[in-house]
Amino acid sequence: MTSKRVPSQTIAVAGAGLIGLSCALELSARGHDVTLFDPRPAEMSTGWAAAGMIAPAYELMLQSGPVDSAFAAFCFESARLWSGFAKLIKLQTGSPVALSNAPTLALARNTEEQARLDALADLLCDLGRACQRLSGRTLQNQHGLSSSVMSGLQLPDDTQVDNRRVIGALRRHFSAEGRVITSAVSSHDEMEALTGKTFDTIIWARGTAETGSKTEVKGQAISLSPVPGQPANVLRFGARYIVPKADRTIIGATTEPDFKGKGIDPSIADLLHEEAARILPQLAAANRLEHWAGFRPLGPVERPLVGPKTAREFIATAHYRNGVLLAPATAKLIADQVEGLNYESAFSVFAPAPG
Repeated sequence: MTSKRVPSQTIAVAGAGLIGLSCALELSARGHDVTLFDPRPAEMSTGWAAAGMIAPAYELMLQSGPVDSAFAAFCFESARLWSGFAKLIKLQTGSPVALSNAPTLALARNTEEQARLDALADLLCDLGRACQRLSGRTLQNQHGLSSSVMSGLQLPDDTQVDNRRVIGALRRHFSAEGRVITSAVSSHDEMEALTGKTFDTIIWARGTAETGSKTEVKGQAISLSPVPGQPANVLRFGARYIVPKADRTIIGATTEPDFKGKGIDPSIADLLHEEAARILPQLAAANRLEHWAGFRPLGPVERPLVGPKTAREFIATAHYRNGVLLAPATAKLIADQVEGLNYESAFSVFAPAPG
């Protein structure tokens, strides 16, 4: 790797979901000629089904085993990049993406969850990251939560963005410029035949097919109508979350690695709604707007696959539950690698096996 920027390249990006669009935005902002390929509408992408959480701190608690230091650093770096990335999206598309600065509240409903929050607080302290312990009384009086919440942690590094605004703005932007080809492609030759262009570089950003891993984990979620007086903070409790948006409140999500079908289960919607209302009672009266299932691409471990596959091909996929969080850092890392620039050496562990 050198520090010399390469000349402008003609680049194909297979996949126009959140990760592919983010890579395209970063590369086009650096002066490259980018074309995206995706036969699916934006509404069918993995990122559209997400809740928009930017949660590097809470993710530490969800990871199994010892702390993955490279992955943790990547997560916190990407959260830091989101402010500038949101500004770039607005500059290029004219659309704000509702990036929030309200800190996430991580909640404990029982002693087991309390122990996990205590461990998270200790870990964050060791990493030099901020958090603030909150009593159940404070959460009830200041945020309107129920007495079922024993305590909590305020996580200033964890926020949210409206993922559907991000994807919609970027897809409209590149489509208006004629840079989204709605055809399925599986090879360099197909891309060039469809466009008449000669591509210097290809970025595969669609699931995990190009990596040899095709694992998906199903997750069901619902959205409710906003209710008066609900807090602006994302609420996390166990594997569940409540994410308030301007026009909807997202409740999720299940984790179904061994799912039998891709449909939705009405009983899951009832369960999610009931669990959320036990945390925030006013949600019991909220109207149910949507119920959907998303499918998160998962690699061999719970870290993304980002990096070179061959000299001219790069992979950006397998972000599992962290596609929204990791979009800016993934886009920057891919762009730096495409241009042959220096980048954080620890992030080289995300590269797929060559070949």
